[in-house]
Amino acid sequence: MKGMSTYIWRIISLLLVLFLPCFSLSAEENKDEDKKAEKKFFYGVYVDYDLGDLLMSAINSQRFGTNASIEVDLMHLLYPAFEFGYEEYDSAPDYCYNNTSGNEQTQGVKNDIKGIYYKLGVNINLLKKDYSQKLTPYGFLGFRYAVAPHYSYDIAGFALNSSYWPIDDSNGSDRIGWQSGNSKAHWMEFIAGVSTPIYKGFCMGAELRFKQFLSIRDVKGENDLYLITPSYAPGYGDKEDGKWGFRYTISYFFH
Repeated sequence: MKGMSTYIWRIISLLLVLFLPCFSLSAEENKDEDKKAEKKFFYGVYVDYDLGDLLMSAINSQRFGTNASIEVDLMHLLYPAFEFGYEEYDSAPDYCYNNTSGNEQTQGVKNDIKGIYYKLGVNINLLKKDYSQKLTPYGFLGFRYAVAPHYSYDIAGFALNSSYWPIDDSNGSDRIGWQSGNSKAHWMEFIAGVSTPIYKGFCMGAELRFKQFLSIRDVKGENDLYLITPSYAPGYGDKEDGKWGFRYTISYFFH
């Protein structure tokens, strides 16, 4: 009986010697997988360009605009973002003041807006996180605080009795003479969007935005006789034309 026990023990020892390296290797692989799946704080940086802005500039001769943004991927959850852009817009053709039967634009009317703008905010990823991947699709909600800090305007020829801005016409003139100046605007944007990888580090994204003006600075007209309240701000558009915006982006992920 003792000899049989010794024999069995020798077989078990031999099996342990043969399979222990396999168990050890399997444990190491599991540790590697756990290490790969470990959540990191920083994954990389997206740099994007708005193709929608480029398309709008191509189809609307009154407008030129371009914008881009930088987003930082933190834990595949938070994406702090900084946007910047430039826009020019000739809004004079949008207004008609000569009351002709054809509703044609009054000759000599001028209203040009141009300037830079900035937006700062964050996106929050709502999709399931895959911490083993540096680059993953994400769907998000977010917000931006935006400012056009010092954009310029050139105006001329608008009728003083128009409702475009409140005017004191005590100077007796029926038209605004040419003048230029600068204004400033602040607004908020609330965002819903998606971004997905398409090839290596390249991604495509789409965003729907709801915009809300916070303030826009009035400027004094000729000889301080009236106030001009601009209705258009670079990066926002015309506040009378609705509060919705859209971005369609291509981006590259640096990691």
